[in-house]
Amino acid sequence: MRDYELVMVVSPEVGDEGLPATVERVSQFIQERGGEIRTVDQWGRRRLAYPIRRFTEAFYVVTHFALDPQAVRALEGNLDLAEDVLRHLVVRLEEVKSPAVEGKPPAVEVTPQAVEVEPQAQAVEEN
Repeated sequence: MRDYELVMVVSPEVGDEGLPATVERVSQFIQERGGEIRTVDQWGRRRLAYPIRRFTEAFYVVTHFALDPQAVRALEGNLDLAEDVLRHLVVRLEEVKSPAVEGKPPAVEVTPQAVEVEPQAQAVEEN
């Protein structure tokens, strides 16, 4: 199983009462396929950057979960068909490894240095 992050933009038509049902439906879908829900963060109603299906506001929900890669395709297919989900994005979360663990030397920090630039001679003489 791999770790993933799902961001959903849910239609404002579901309302404050229907949003938990939508989130629960997606969570159950993940759990039925052997996945594990890590966190669910509901951001609430936010203004959209551009209209989607003539909506200017929607609910944002961010979910972290673990699931097999084959089941993620089924999840995305289900979200594509869900009428109450306007947009979604599933991103695989990478494990952060320190360079010492991988046997590589630590990265060297490069600091910019000032460079003096000589003023150029006037190319055109004034009349």
